[in-house]
Amino acid sequence: MTKNFFSVCFLFLSFHIFSQDVEAMKSAARFSSDSELTSYINKAKSSGLSLIEVEQLINAQGASASELSKLRTLWNAAALDSSLSVEVLEDTPITSFGETEITEIKPTESDRFGSNFFLNKNITEVPQLFIATPNDYRLGPGDELIISLYGASENSYSVQISRNGTVKFDRLAPVYLSGLSIKSAKARLKNRLSKLYAGLTSDDQLSKVDIDLSLQKARSVVINITGQVTAPGTYTISGFSSVLNALFAAGGPNEVGSFRNIKLLRNGKLSKTIDLYDYFVRGIYPNVYLRDQDVILVDAYDKQVNVDSGFKTSALYELKENETIEDVLNFAGGFSSNSYKDKLYINRINSYSRSVLEISKSEFSKSVLVDGDIINAKTISDFVTNSISVEGSVFLPGVYDLSKVSNVGQLISASKGMMPDASSSAIIYRTNMGVENEIISINLKNDDDLNIELVDQDRLVVFSLKDFEIENLIRVIGQVNEPDSFIHKTGMRIRDAIQLSKGFSTNANLKNVKVIRNISNKNEKNITQEFIIDFSDELNLNNIKLYPDDIIAVSKLPFLQPIQSYNVKGKVSTESSYPISFKKYSVIDAFRENIRLLENSSTEGIYIERDSIKIPIEGSRVSIEIFEPESNFELVSGDIIQVPAVNNTIVISGSVQQESIIPYKKSITFRQAIISSGGITENADLKRAYIEYQNGLKKSVKQFLGIRNYPKVLPGSIIFVPEKSTDRKVTSVAEIVGYTTSLVSIIALIKSL
Repeated sequence: MTKNFFSVCFLFLSFHIFSQDVEAMKSAARFSSDSELTSYINKAKSSGLSLIEVEQLINAQGASASELSKLRTLWNAAALDSSLSVEVLEDTPITSFGETEITEIKPTESDRFGSNFFLNKNITEVPQLFIATPNDYRLGPGDELIISLYGASENSYSVQISRNGTVKFDRLAPVYLSGLSIKSAKARLKNRLSKLYAGLTSDDQLSKVDIDLSLQKARSVVINITGQVTAPGTYTISGFSSVLNALFAAGGPNEVGSFRNIKLLRNGKLSKTIDLYDYFVRGIYPNVYLRDQDVILVDAYDKQVNVDSGFKTSALYELKENETIEDVLNFAGGFSSNSYKDKLYINRINSYSRSVLEISKSEFSKSVLVDGDIINAKTISDFVTNSISVEGSVFLPGVYDLSKVSNVGQLISASKGMMPDASSSAIIYRTNMGVENEIISINLKNDDDLNIELVDQDRLVVFSLKDFEIENLIRVIGQVNEPDSFIHKTGMRIRDAIQLSKGFSTNANLKNVKVIRNISNKNEKNITQEFIIDFSDELNLNNIKLYPDDIIAVSKLPFLQPIQSYNVKGKVSTESSYPISFKKYSVIDAFRENIRLLENSSTEGIYIERDSIKIPIEGSRVSIEIFEPESNFELVSGDIIQVPAVNNTIVISGSVQQESIIPYKKSITFRQAIISSGGITENADLKRAYIEYQNGLKKSVKQFLGIRNYPKVLPGSIIFVPEKSTDRKVTSVAEIVGYTTSLVSIIALIKSL
């Protein structure tokens, strides 16, 4: 509802501005989005309307408090969104900070200190439109003011400062306000309006009148930004804008532009010099407000040094004359934590080459840097002097102070003693001349060894009993749920191993669980020994102890075979899966026990499907339901007996004039079927033609003594005529000519002999 109301109101404003049809716009407003409402706001701004004027007009349309709040939010958001983009033209003034919709300027990335400020998309360096007017803001032509009188008399004036710098009231001479602050302008207005409102100078509380002055809309000022900036040009911006606002709009100084010598020229004279390092380093905002026709000039830098390593902020820093290393340290935030802080190393240009200067800490405040210097601080090594360390099976391994710990016993105590798995064996690794090349064996139960004196860089390693363990395995194989190898533990028994394997599987032979033990170390004839355990008797307590490398083998129940089955599908009384109930179970058994045909079942099309291969089943139909196969074909698990429906058609395909499907007739022959499809094509190979019956059986055309014997046609058959082979060699005319020429040459040669 709020969105629709705004749409109608803004469209109503647009009616006055653009003379459009109000009723049509009100109709369209019902479907307006926030982005569309923002476009209406921008149109209102471009037409010179202020927020207060729009509020008054919308309020006249019956706006609620929530709708007015929504208006302020969208108005402010539109100002922030549009003010970050600037299109630079040489001769045309450009508006920014809420003035018009313009093209975005994208400064390039740089290593220069401060350049990232102008690249940060999260920063909105625009003047806030709803803040109190700054005390140092100077009024000028174009500023719109609201003068409120309250007390014994109440009145309100909305005035704009004219090009002459004055405001006009009825029955009063023009009041000159240009160049005054809000405070000074308020005092002057109070003095001049006291001629109309005597209560302004009265001390009587009953007749006293107070005055309040606020800036309703700041004027737009046209400024020029020139010199070494990303986008120099002419800009039209809000009168609230500071030098930093304007520089942000222009993309900031470029690769050679100065951050520290930015000149503000006013009326052709230098008004102020801005050093942006005051803001970047010390947080002092360059709160200098711009006036119409001001010029911001960004010169090229005079001196720049490169802080390469060892500082908290490595970057290119611009320096003024006589600034020293100490100043650079302040800009960079000081040394990084792991830097050597007593000396710095300067790589400096000497005419046509470079040299390295070493600067001591005492000279930091005196050493003046020159353009092109590269400053480095060395990184401290990880080497720790006057230290010893302990590692391994102690509670607090680590590095310790040699001055507090002098021998092995004290080092063990400092590490809060040995852990329960610690052995009595330890080693001291000793370093001589920077190389760890000596080992001292220690018995931690020997007092003399505990009193061995430690020296700088000694490293004590306390071994664990785990380090001396031999990892022996046992294996569980066969009919268990999770066969695997397991680490042998002292006291481990066969039941433990079965439980680690998640128990016996369904087909396990509990009466024949074998433990196979390696006895090859006895050097006898047998290299293994077997123990058979019967787990079928729960009272059997023969839970033998296991040894390393034992194998527990659980066999399958004897003669156990998985249940096998076959499937019956198609035109049968019951499509189902049936078990293969005995050995050598055949298709005859299947039809006798389980399969009953339907009236439309095709006995000529019955086949067994095995691994996607059709196996034809021929036989005779004894009755409507009973079919007796001729062959005693044995079934295997997964076989599918397919009984298709009667198919009274014939398919003719391949190299025929027209592939077709024709109805089956008892009298139809192979040739007649082909003729019904228009006959064979020119490249047909009738000798290799064949027929495929419904049960998958294939028969080809036979030929004997030049007489072709064609196979019989049955319902559901597919007749296929292949093409002649394309790789058959045919002697060309050129080859014949070649052969003839060679033959004539040979005959001529023979006659000449």
